[in-house]
Amino acid sequence: MGERQVELGGAPTRVVDEGVGPVVVLVHATPFDLDYWAELARTLSSDHRVVRYDLRGHGSAAAAPVPDTCRLAADLVELLDLLDVASAHVVGHSLGATIAQRVTLDHPDRVRRLSLLGARASPSAVFRTLAEALRQDVAAADLSINRWFTRRQLERNGAAVRYARSMIESTAVSVWADGLDRLAETDVLADLPRLAMPVDVVVGAEDQGAKPEHGRAIADAVASGTFHLVPRARALLALERPDVVAPLLC
Repeated sequence: MGERQVELGGAPTRVVDEGVGPVVVLVHATPFDLDYWAELARTLSSDHRVVRYDLRGHGSAAAAPVPDTCRLAADLVELLDLLDVASAHVVGHSLGATIAQRVTLDHPDRVRRLSLLGARASPSAVFRTLAEALRQDVAAADLSINRWFTRRQLERNGAAVRYARSMIESTAVSVWADGLDRLAETDVLADLPRLAMPVDVVVGAEDQGAKPEHGRAIADAVASGTFHLVPRARALLALERPDVVAPLLC
């Protein structure tokens, strides 16, 4: 338990495993790392075993390539095996939600509940355009801050803003763009009706990428789907509003 180094698909990465109870696995977005979930994990670990890890290309796994969604999904399944977790509540944000959906569709026995934050389930021109902009102009990375936070939040420069800026500075633009490509090409909406477990879809009312109407379509595609709209929130739900998100996952 606690923090340790492991290898997933031959790539070294960092895992934090804390708390006791039903297992919740948190899968972060790009360009972040497992620290994105810190506040939410602290709340959930009071009565859950909470596992979070750095995706390849991010954080401690910065040297590992992000080749395709299948490799990222295989890493998550390998992590469950390594930790001897038969099934878990899997929570994914953005790119993490793409990975979580792939694992759930391919290995439904390993996921007892699925929670998707800021998710896409069909191809997105918005994220494809963002990936192309990053590759053409590194300065485009700074524009994401304005999508994630309000002007007032940026002026206050609180912990969430400082963390996001640090991730922009430390994550390779090429890795970030590759992650956005994986998100942009997600195309599983027609497959989601196969899912029988509870599925939560959580979207910020002001999210400019994973829009609320698309989140509702994801929830409507699943018989046991539930849609949650978080007022006055943008894309970084667990970072910006962990107090609101945590009760939705319990």
